[in-house]
Amino acid sequence: MKFVDMFCGMGTIRMGFEKSGHECVYSIEWDKHKREIYKVIFGKEPEASDITAVRASDIPRSDCWCFGAPCQDFSIAGLRAGLDGERSGLVREVFRLVREKEPADRPEWLLYENVKGMLSSNSGWDFAAIQAEMGQCGYDVEWCLLNSKDFGVPQNRERVYTLGHLRARGSRKVFPIGESNSLPDSERMDPTACISALTATDYKGPSRQRPNLVIPTVQQIGNVMPTATRDNPNQGRVYDPTGLAPCLNKIEGGGREPLITEPCACLTPDRLEKRQNGRRFKEPGEPMFTLTKQDIHGILFTQKKITRETDTAGTLTARNPSTSRGNYTPITGITNGTRIRRLTPRECMRLQGVPDYITDKLIAAGISDTQMYRASGDACSVPVIYAIAERLK
Repeated sequence: MKFVDMFCGMGTIRMGFEKSGHECVYSIEWDKHKREIYKVIFGKEPEASDITAVRASDIPRSDCWCFGAPCQDFSIAGLRAGLDGERSGLVREVFRLVREKEPADRPEWLLYENVKGMLSSNSGWDFAAIQAEMGQCGYDVEWCLLNSKDFGVPQNRERVYTLGHLRARGSRKVFPIGESNSLPDSERMDPTACISALTATDYKGPSRQRPNLVIPTVQQIGNVMPTATRDNPNQGRVYDPTGLAPCLNKIEGGGREPLITEPCACLTPDRLEKRQNGRRFKEPGEPMFTLTKQDIHGILFTQKKITRETDTAGTLTARNPSTSRGNYTPITGITNGTRIRRLTPRECMRLQGVPDYITDKLIAAGISDTQMYRASGDACSVPVIYAIAERLK
């Protein structure tokens, strides 16, 4: 099947479709950084940049158009302008291009991905309008809410997938894709190959046949950045690596990558005793005193200092919270034998099902960590796309 990849970002939809044997014949992306990443991965930049300047005659004949128009206006974290927003409203450009095509030249499939917040945007009327426009273009519509955690990656990422099938081509049903008809075990990703920092071992979700199955969830264990006005700001949340990762986002502004805890050999009592000029712990496991950067190798904090932890061991709090919302509140919660660190760009890529060899290419090409974080944060999860692409054959 030949497909078109609109709003393609770094190309994770293409990765999933190509893994299923389909061929990309045209792609569109506006962001210059993602165009650069796309070129490193696929050998050339997307053919088009501004979708408003594209005409239907520019797009080769193809069987499926894939698009994930910008989500910011649908997201519950934004201003919720919905289809009236400048970014999420760009989905209507896709329908314009469909209408410009002669009926016989229109793609058989339209695959639209967006955030869960689209379902409630404008009390649900925005999503109804999208389905209506697909219907007016000649497509029967079905949709499904899919979570990446059910497709072999330990990330809690819910996304709405809306699928239109050209009515003139007959009837096809693809959704729902659930536990019984998602990826077979032979195709599921090895959790240890997916991300080393997160070790949840089963991502299939609840099962009537397996009532005793332990289903991993996102396990927040504290916050290192509470302020006088916010008890649990997103950028300070620390997660237990035995659970699922929270939903990745574009991490705009820096210093917002998810934090996890892990054992750290450098934080042994003997080492700490030397670093603290002879000051000793009262008891094994008691929280440490003020640390310097040399004590916390690998921790990528932007905060100015780390203060003494005055709470019980393992509890993450902040002493004298700041009244600001910036990234300069004191960090606490570093306990004996444990460090807190941010997920690396490679780990974020793995959380989207992107193979390490692709990340290696990006690093070798000099793509910055910032741009890799951004690209992974608003990408689709490759295993989810692959599961859908398999069912479109």
